[in-house]
Amino acid sequence: MIRIRSIIAAAVAAALLGAYPAAAKVGSCDEPIVWGTTISVTGVYSTLADRWREMTEIFAEEVNKLGGIEVKSCGKKLPLKIVVYDDQSVATTAVTLYEKMASVDNVDFFVGPDWSAFGGPVPPVAEKHQIPMVAANIAAEPLFRRGLKYFWANAIPVVANWNARYFDMLSKQNPKPQSIYFVTQDNPVTKAITDVWSKKAEEMGMKLLGSESFSAQLKDFTPLVLKMRAAKPDIIYLSSFDSPAGPILQQMRQLKVKAMDVHVSILSGTLRRQIGKDIEGVSGVLPWYPGIKGGDYVEFSERVLNRSKIDMFDYPYTMGRIGAYLIMWQAIEKAGAVDREKVREALFKGSFKSPIGDIVYDEGGYAYKNGAFPLQMQDGKVVIVWPPEQATGKLNWPSPAWQ
Repeated sequence: MIRIRSIIAAAVAAALLGAYPAAAKVGSCDEPIVWGTTISVTGVYSTLADRWREMTEIFAEEVNKLGGIEVKSCGKKLPLKIVVYDDQSVATTAVTLYEKMASVDNVDFFVGPDWSAFGGPVPPVAEKHQIPMVAANIAAEPLFRRGLKYFWANAIPVVANWNARYFDMLSKQNPKPQSIYFVTQDNPVTKAITDVWSKKAEEMGMKLLGSESFSAQLKDFTPLVLKMRAAKPDIIYLSSFDSPAGPILQQMRQLKVKAMDVHVSILSGTLRRQIGKDIEGVSGVLPWYPGIKGGDYVEFSERVLNRSKIDMFDYPYTMGRIGAYLIMWQAIEKAGAVDREKVREALFKGSFKSPIGDIVYDEGGYAYKNGAFPLQMQDGKVVIVWPPEQATGKLNWPSPAWQ
């Protein structure tokens, strides 16, 4: 059983609840393998992550039901334990906690954290202590170009492939969209998405009719929506987290904006609950969803998800987390030892199995092949619409809800 601890208030280390005994000497064959992580159980990212604490506990339980992690040098399987803290959705808090896990808890390896805002300050902690870190939902490519040797991440999708399947889908439609309009939340990852995919849209021959940015605190989008409506784009692309996109979509409905498709880069059940029927016909992407064909560890992952009562539309980046755990599990078994340097070698330019397919790293720890599956909201339900061989339903084109 994992012992979960959270930080309360701003006191960070001084406010820990409970106690977790220090692990045995790193590399021991007589003690559990100990991973350390932080999860945004509270704070601004909690709507995407608050159920991951229980899921992490269940993941370890399911691994241990299989006997644990195979370690060849020990000649046996070792049980898994995971130390978990609440980083409160604050990067500086996460830095303090990873320092504590390295220096006090003596964890063997790091898994997590999430979010590109954490991808700058947290990985240097792993570098300092030479502890391999397989983070989860950190997607911005520049974070992997700093020469770090102990940092990998399992963002699904990575920015460079975020909409590869979506734009492939657009290229196959009749009538084919000719123009696009980007509206971008002021956030590092959403700005990176727009920077990459606005260029790729133009390379495909689509005319960029406009590109606007907005603060997550903005509530009245009337001037922006009127400008967008006047441009008459075929595709409206909202590069935004789910909740900030809600008021824009509602005001687009009120002002009767029309398009072939309205796409939200980070679409989730949170937005569906927020705007109700206004989400009809909106498209997005999901890292993975039950019913998508292909991949490994599907049965294991679905067992963890079902026990955790996680709906993948409500928590769309859960597969990034599960994937990080699966990769660290496989890396330890490939290394054949609870040895940080051997695990680092196993991770370097490695290829690992997951429900989304093979996750392949480049020399910087960037999972450059990870993409996502386009979805369309149809009668309030999630329908995976591309590629056809893996889809759960057919795309309605042009989107009837936006005509």
